Amino acid sequence: MADPRRRPLLLRPFARDEDVHCVVYHVVVLLACGAAFWIWLHPDSAGLSGPLAKTAFVVAAALLLGWISGVDVGVNFHNHTHRRIFRAPWLNRWFGRLWTFSGGWPSFFWEHAHVRVHHANVMEADDWTLPRRRPDGRFESVWRYCALHWPWRYAAHLAHDFTTGRGGHQVGRRALGELIVFAFLYSIPFWIDVPMALCLWVLPHFVANCVTMGSGMYVQHAGGAPKSSGARYQHSNTFLSRFFNLTIFNIGYHLEHHELPGLHWADLPALHRRMRATYAQEGARVVPYGYYRAARIVSSVLDPDGGYRRFTVDDQLPEFRRDAPHPQREPEASARPRLTSRSA
Repeated sequence: MADPRRRPLLLRPFARDEDVHCVVYHVVVLLACGAAFWIWLHPDSAGLSGPLAKTAFVVAAALLLGWISGVDVGVNFHNHTHRRIFRAPWLNRWFGRLWTFSGGWPSFFWEHAHVRVHHANVMEADDWTLPRRRPDGRFESVWRYCALHWPWRYAAHLAHDFTTGRGGHQVGRRALGELIVFAFLYSIPFWIDVPMALCLWVLPHFVANCVTMGSGMYVQHAGGAPKSSGARYQHSNTFLSRFFNLTIFNIGYHLEHHELPGLHWADLPALHRRMRATYAQEGARVVPYGYYRAARIVSSVLDPDGGYRRFTVDDQLPEFRRDAPHPQREPEASARPRLTSRSA
């Protein structure tokens, strides 16, 4: 039987078959945006009679579109930045551009922030994507971080990186070219109807970046420590909710992802199982639920310090705490899988 990897590109465009889910998800996001635009432009046909009904629609649509757009960029496109989902380079490049503009980002800008800044320096001082630290070492308030990191802090840091050459030769020129492509695509809803674009395009992207992605970034690393501190497996948190991971591309296995960022998202649960004894011995940071519950805990208004402590200390699974008794673990080298396929 012929090797399926040798099929013509049109018959097998994906590097991994599982990545068809990524494309389907993005198409659904675009269709949802288009449906919201149609309802705005045809209020009578949609049954939006009166300003109150239209206001309620805008609020509901902004929250829903913001949620799915945040997942589409922060989780879905995120997977593409580490392992390109298509076999053809030109398809990866152009689909990437068509992927992130519906989340308020040029694809190259998001990839730079995530791969060259965050992954290369996670929890270190050079990682400007994460929340700032208070004098006691813990993260700033999740409310403050979510309100200020996009687009304000990101814009300042990206401008600095691109004008100083962080990211490689001629990074500034490439950033300018990608910004022009993004500006053209992002402006399309404004050509149709400016109030619609503000309510159903810009507002959802504020929700996507400041609520969905912002809170996700916060809980992924809250309470962690950089590897330079000697804490080998405490830079990221892992979330074991099965339902959460099944519905969001296994992003909850975040410690595993940072340890092997080139590993395909479909393989992360297996890596966790193989590394579980090692993680327990080293006091890795693991909780039994998903991001949504974690964000609700750390965003407590009545007791913010208590909420932060609950998530970062009290809710950590007992077997992974450093003071818990553990059996002798196997050598780490035998527990770590090898990457057998090319990563981006």
